[in-house]
Amino acid sequence: MPRQPPAIAGFGYRVAAFLFDLALALAALGAAALAGLSEEVAFAIAIGAWVFVTSVASVVFDGQTLGKLLTGTRVITAHGRPVRFGTSLLRDSLTRVLYLVPFFFLVDSVFAAASDDGRTLRDKMVGTYVVRAAPSPVRAWAVSLAAVALFAVWVGGTERFGDAPGEGYSSVDRSAFVDSCRDEGSSRSRCVCLYEFISSRLTHDEYTGVSSDDPAKWPAHVRQVTDDAASTCDGDEPEGPPPGSQTASSRPRNLPTS
Repeated sequence: MPRQPPAIAGFGYRVAAFLFDLALALAALGAAALAGLSEEVAFAIAIGAWVFVTSVASVVFDGQTLGKLLTGTRVITAHGRPVRFGTSLLRDSLTRVLYLVPFFFLVDSVFAAASDDGRTLRDKMVGTYVVRAAPSPVRAWAVSLAAVALFAVWVGGTERFGDAPGEGYSSVDRSAFVDSCRDEGSSRSRCVCLYEFISSRLTHDEYTGVSSDDPAKWPAHVRQVTDDAASTCDGDEPEGPPPGSQTASSRPRNLPTS
């Protein structure tokens, strides 16, 4: 049986370290959103940031994520050695997929708070311990406050992915719409007009949520907006496509191909 490490990290230190690491990843997500990147790209950046502040940092700082470095805690193996990239990736990223299982996060946290060795279920699965490196209550509080500030960046960014007309759209949405619209025979000015009209009146979820090519199957509100867009933009450009293709050229979902 592996020998229990002598200096187990307290639950509060672990929570503070986790919040700081999570806040860094969410801040990266918020910054990407504020930069106008698509949701897919923003989430990929956030995942990359999480792996960087956890697993990459564990290699550089001998088993410490950035949050653990600041809180004075460290992850070690059952043999007392600092974890390396592979173990950290398994512990900090891959096994966290289990958080999708209802109540697993709660059970995992209860294990860490209630067990004598401070190990979560994930620690037991991977064979790791979290120990104290240089305890400092003041530093733990400072890290927690910094995490709150980073969460604020995330909140500001997620508003970029809001659910109000005109919010949540990116340059990728615009380019995909205009390019697909032009492929159907419309001029660039008409396509830009359609996009500006539709995106200012539909939420991003409404815009991307249409799953049929048949306008008759669209929600009434979406269909009305696209019809109004075609009427408005064709009023500015009478030589546009014939009436039979106007609605198709202003499809809110199927024109963007990204």
